[in-house]
Amino acid sequence: MRAFIGIDIGEKAIEQIVRFQETLKNYTVKERWTYKDNFHITLKFLGEIEVEAISKIEEAAKVAVKGISPFYIRLSEVGFFKGDKEMRVLWIGTEESEFLNKLHNNIDKELYKIGFAKDERKFTSHITIARDIRLNIGIEEVNNLFEKQEKEAILVDTIFLYESVIQENRRKYIPIFSVPLK
Repeated sequence: MRAFIGIDIGEKAIEQIVRFQETLKNYTVKERWTYKDNFHITLKFLGEIEVEAISKIEEAAKVAVKGISPFYIRLSEVGFFKGDKEMRVLWIGTEESEFLNKLHNNIDKELYKIGFAKDERKFTSHITIARDIRLNIGIEEVNNLFEKQEKEAILVDTIFLYESVIQENRRKYIPIFSVPLK
């Protein structure tokens, strides 16, 4: 199964992002929008895992969250990962958070102990809002539009192991287990 550990961002943030997607549609030449039920923050992409590994991953996640109380993060700015000709991924980032970074680092460390590779790239907390997108405005103008949006705080109080599947020609993320922060 294809899996990752992530954070659910809550209904208010989802509604804000959907409104922003609607605004961006006026400036889009081509895109594949992320469905609202797929908005999340990935803490650790695991790739293909065996079902038998789930219990070890859950135990590692429980160790990783020890000592981390629930906390809030806020959406900050729009960014992108480059593709060949257009933006491969358009995303909304979150403000820098020592708690979120600690959570990511703990998960990375605990999963490394059970055989997963450490993340080589710096952790960039983000929510993918579109793929293969071409806009008729620049990223600065996109951020000017985003600055006008209301940005609710997002409560981080649980992490999830999600399975990534294709159902009815659509990618879906199905929660396998959750681990609360205390």
